[in-house]
Order: sequence, then C-alpha cells, then structure tokens
Amino acid sequence: MKNELTETKPQNLKPQYPTVTPTVYVNENKDAYEITFEMPGVGRDDVTLHVENRTLTLSTDTKFTEPEGFACECREFPVCNYAVSLDLPEHADTAEVKATVANGVLAVKLQKRAELKPRKIDVRIE
Repeated sequence: MKNELTETKPQNLKPQYPTVTPTVYVNENKDAYEITFEMPGVGRDDVTLHVENRTLTLSTDTKFTEPEGFACECREFPVCNYAVSLDLPEHADTAEVKATVANGVLAVKLQKRAELKPRKIDVRIE
C-alpha cells in the first residue's frame, strides 16, 4: 500500500507578508515638521495613519498581486507590510496633520503650534 501525501493550498487566503520598519526621514523648519516614509509598492488605500497622545502611528496592509501572465524574476524591493510609531515633539500641532502619498513615498506634515513659534516683539518708545 502506497502512502501519498499531497500538499494543497487553501483557497482565498490572504498572503502573509512580513512587517518591517520603513525608512524614515524627519525634517524641521521654523514653521513645521515633515516626516517622510519610504514604502515601495504602497498606495493610498494601503496606509493607516493615526495620531494619539502625541504618538504618530503608521501601518500598511499590502495588497500586492503579480501582473497576470507574468512571473517575477527579480524584485528590488520586498513585498511587505510597514509599521512604525514615532513620539512627536510637544510643540507639534497634532490637530493640523496633512499626509500625501506618491510613488511609494508618504509625506506627513505637522505644523508647529502658533503659541510656541518664535516671534518678534516690537518695542515702543514712550
């Protein structure tokens, strides 16, 4: 009697991709912070961005599919999910967060709170 095991793949299961930290760049000027995340292959519908208690949390849910009729021979970036949490400076205005994504790069801009920005005080002669 021959014992044969055959491997079957369950149908309609979502692929499990590893979760990694994206490359992050933080820039500051006198008015705002700009945080840039490099996440190749990620689009607008894949990104979840939250701000809570001065923490910015980013996560993605990858929905990668190979083009029909093609097989991948070489890939220069991994197929993965991304996740990271960043503590924001006290003077970042978390009510004014703007985010854009293009070509796998997410740019998040946070204004500095107006009351903490440097300002010039005029001195009068009396």
